[in-house]
Amino acid sequence: MKRLNHDCLQQGDIILTTTTAAVSKTIRFATRSDISHAMLYVADCSVIDATNECVQSRNTQHYFLEDECAVHVMRLRGGLLPATMDAVCTSVRKKVGTQYSIPEAMKCVTGGSEQWSRKQFCSRLVAQAFAEAGINLVDDVNYCSPDDLKRSPLLIEVPDSTVSVTKEEVEFWERRKDVTKEMRDTTNTLLDGARKRNSRIQTIQDMIEHLKYHQDDDLCFSTLLERSGYLSVLSTEKAKNPWQYDLSLLTQTLTPDLARTYCESILRGRDEEWRRFEGNRSAMKQILQHYNLRFFQKMLKLYEDLVEAHLSRVAVAESWFTANQ
Repeated sequence: MKRLNHDCLQQGDIILTTTTAAVSKTIRFATRSDISHAMLYVADCSVIDATNECVQSRNTQHYFLEDECAVHVMRLRGGLLPATMDAVCTSVRKKVGTQYSIPEAMKCVTGGSEQWSRKQFCSRLVAQAFAEAGINLVDDVNYCSPDDLKRSPLLIEVPDSTVSVTKEEVEFWERRKDVTKEMRDTTNTLLDGARKRNSRIQTIQDMIEHLKYHQDDDLCFSTLLERSGYLSVLSTEKAKNPWQYDLSLLTQTLTPDLARTYCESILRGRDEEWRRFEGNRSAMKQILQHYNLRFFQKMLKLYEDLVEAHLSRVAVAESWFTANQ
């Protein structure tokens, strides 16, 4: 087994992979490639991709690959300027929850189309994100395959992009709750309910925009927010992984090597995570000033809790390094 080498990855890297599943073999055969999937590395140990479930965020610490599966990490020649990198990552984050389009993904093999929807598939998600930041990686950003991205003249391959994993590491992450998976499931439940009111809704931002003009749906959307479990993911995560918020529990739960790896990960991504969580909180606070709706009140409380939880995780990680210098 192997995993991504987080030490050599950078925000904005494009990760091209495959699996041993039949659908992956079909894609590889149709595109004459050794890869079948594309993901964008948006933060330390975090990618966003589009699968048949939706556009989702995933924790790469839970992502292991068979040794025979190809992996290519591609990076823009010369690297990304900070503003461009932020634009690319923001683009994919705004699409989290968007539905997947199998018919449009298949058109990449048959020649594309002059029309396309807001729905996504993996390589379109990545190519459109770069295009929105002014970088056209391929000829047709709306209909392209993972192999098209791999062969882009604007990209170079990053060496040493994977490392072997120990049995101990695999077992540790299998035991640990995958919060991003639960968030994906609750997001899908929430958005599926909202689409019954407005079929054009694809993302949480679409729900927010809908409520601005249809405030009579506030009770409906607020009820969906509660019943979907979207608001309780953080509290569930804290209950399942209390060691992230308590130094003594962290020391008791993790071996020194795993503790160091975990704390390094938290501290590498602390500034970017802070900007994202605080940005969401500030934006929702401004919306609430203009639209005093129950849905926005609940979302603001969630973002405030996420900021507090982030600061707590960072404080524990810093304390661990202070105690283990």
